[in-house]
Amino acid sequence: MESGSQSTRINRCLIERERRRHMKALFTKLSTLLPRKPTKMSVPEMVDREIAYVKELQTRMERYEGMKMKLEAAYEVRKRRMIRPVLSIRDLGSNLEVNLITGLNMGFALSDFIHILQEEGADIISATCHHVGDRAIYTILSQAIYPRIGIATSSVHERLKSLIC
Repeated sequence: MESGSQSTRINRCLIERERRRHMKALFTKLSTLLPRKPTKMSVPEMVDREIAYVKELQTRMERYEGMKMKLEAAYEVRKRRMIRPVLSIRDLGSNLEVNLITGLNMGFALSDFIHILQEEGADIISATCHHVGDRAIYTILSQAIYPRIGIATSSVHERLKSLIC
């Protein structure tokens, strides 16, 4: 019976030795993955230090994730608001209809449009504005001051286009 208990004891010693060897390998691997320690530390000190480091990394990661979400949301809002203006001009004989569809953050004043039309020989009959969601739709109806001369539609189109681009 003594030989059986001795072999069991030897097995336990071998198992324990293998467990310690395995744990040492794991601690070595852990120490290579994390920042260098300033001095030699005991295993419990090293584990405590590494746990604190991992928690700090988790906190940083959560903060960066929050910042990322805020930046993505701000980008989406900006993207929705940044609508390229669409300009169309209809020549109706002595009248001219200017339609403009743009975002609410247009980088020009509607008075600039009216000023260009007036410089090109148009008299403003009406101007309307409608807001649909995040878009603004402007319609300006003008009439030639001198119907025989008319309004140079191509010149008006080029000047208005240069204003919005």
